[in-house]
Amino acid sequence: MKVFVGCYTKKITEELVGKGKGIYCFDFDPTQGFLKLEEIVPALNPSYLTLSEDGKFLYAVEEIEMNESPKIKSYGIHIDSNMSFLTQINEQELPGSYACHLSISKSQQHVIVASYMSGNVLVYPLNKDGSLLPFTQNIQHHGSGPNSIRQEAAHAHMIYPIGNKGLYVVDLGLDLAKYYSLQESENRIIANSDKDLAVNPGAGARHMALHPNGKFAFIFSELTAELYSYELNQDKFEFLESKTTLPSDFEMTPSGAAIRIHPNGQFIYVANRVHDSIGIFRFDETSKELTLLNREPSGGKTPREFNIDPSGQWIIVANQDSDNLVVFKIDQVTGLLKKHHVNNDLKTASCIIFLED
Repeated sequence: MKVFVGCYTKKITEELVGKGKGIYCFDFDPTQGFLKLEEIVPALNPSYLTLSEDGKFLYAVEEIEMNESPKIKSYGIHIDSNMSFLTQINEQELPGSYACHLSISKSQQHVIVASYMSGNVLVYPLNKDGSLLPFTQNIQHHGSGPNSIRQEAAHAHMIYPIGNKGLYVVDLGLDLAKYYSLQESENRIIANSDKDLAVNPGAGARHMALHPNGKFAFIFSELTAELYSYELNQDKFEFLESKTTLPSDFEMTPSGAAIRIHPNGQFIYVANRVHDSIGIFRFDETSKELTLLNREPSGGKTPREFNIDPSGQWIIVANQDSDNLVVFKIDQVTGLLKKHHVNNDLKTASCIIFLED
C-alpha cells in the first residue's frame, strides 16, 4: 500500500514555517504497520492532496498567497513501473489565497477547491486523461462570525462530496457547512441553503465526515474543538448534539483539526493540535449518542492531520511541528489506539492519503 503525504515547504505564518520538500511517497506495510520513504516529488506547499477513485491520478494545491500566482496540479500515478510515482500532467491557475483543501466529485468529473484566506470556492472540470481544465466557476463566500480575529471574513476550509451530485463547503468564518448541488453539464455548483449545517456561533467549522451508512454527519470545529452530530431526515441533516473534545481544565486556545470515522462506523477520531492528542469517540447508531472514550497523545507536536487505512487497522498521524508520522494500531473492539511506529523522514506534514496497490 502506498501513502502520499502533503506538507508545507515555505513560511505561511510566524507559527507555521514549512520545512518540507514536496509530496512524500511512502510504502506502508498493512500487516506490520511500518512506513518506508520511497520518493519525494518536489512541489510548492502541497498542503492538501486528493486521489481519483481509480487510483490513477493525484491532485494537489499550492497553499500560497494569491499574489504569488498559486496553481492546482494534476499528476499521473505510476506504482508498478520504473518511473517516478508521480508525473505531473498539467496545472491550472488557482485564483485564491491559501487554498487548503480539494476533493473530487462523486462522478470523478470535477475537482473542487476551497481557499481559506480569500474564502472562495473553485470548480475545475477534468479530462479523461486526468488533466485539469481551467476553472469554470469561482464562488465567493461572504459573511463573518463573532470571533473578530479568526472570523473577520469567510474562510472556506473543506470540500466534502455527498451523494451523487452534492457537496458541502465547510466554512470556518461562517460557522457553516454550506450545501451545493453539482450541475455537471454546466460545470457549476448551485447553493441550497435549506441543507446548510450550522455549528454554534464562534465555533469555527473546520472539517466534516459522513457515517458509512450515510445517515449521520459530523462536523469538528477548530475554534472550540467541539464535535457536532447530525441525522438525515427527509433529505436534510438535522442537529443531534455537540460534545467538547478537550478536558475541563484545558486553559489554552483550542485548535481542532481533522476528523475521521472508522470504516465500521462505531468510532470517530478528532485531532486537537494545541492539546497534541487524538480524541476517540464511540457513536451509537441506536441511541444516536457520542461518548468520549479517550484522548490519546499524538506522539508529537501539532497533529494537523491523520487518516485511517482502508482496512481500519491503523491510524497514521501527521505531527506538523515535530516533523514525524506516528502509526497507531486500532483496537477493533474498543476503538482505542496503541502507538506502534514513528517515522521521521519528512518535515511539516499536513495531509495523508492511502492508495491500495
